[in-house]
Amino acid sequence: MLKFFQFSETISGTTFFLRFLFTILLSLPFIFILGMLNLNFLIESGLDISDPSSLDSAMLDISENPEKFRSDLWSYVSTGWFISLIISIIPPIWFYLATCYKRITALFYENRKNLFASLVAFELTSDAIGLGFFGSLPEIVGYVFSIVSLLILIFLIFKNSKIDKDDHEG
Repeated sequence: MLKFFQFSETISGTTFFLRFLFTILLSLPFIFILGMLNLNFLIESGLDISDPSSLDSAMLDISENPEKFRSDLWSYVSTGWFISLIISIIPPIWFYLATCYKRITALFYENRKNLFASLVAFELTSDAIGLGFFGSLPEIVGYVFSIVSLLILIFLIFKNSKIDKDDHEG
């Protein structure tokens, strides 16, 4: 089991795709905890679960003033919630990074470290743009980064490596 999280060996495109899907599965606890955090915050903010109209009014309040919702939610997050979120997101991130490193090693052994660092920098920038950390950028920039990220994923899946399919050991 430890070899799946190590930054060594190589993997084929098929294994890369399956490990990418497993990364999504590993992310489910984080998504569940994040959903529970939001639900608990909304309930403690006065949302009545038995009254459907209260949900509509809560969503309307959030859409009218998202900055207030974010600041209230951030002030609601306790140390326990924060630690739970961090602990639940570390395994999928580590697994995804190890998966990308193994695939890049299979495709570009000589330049694997530089290409891996470039991929991580690109993905971090893409995520930051997608999450709105660079609010002054035009919306098209986010679309371009998303399309390039998708093209990189497709390349890593379908590009044949020089290593025989049966010789991958990652």
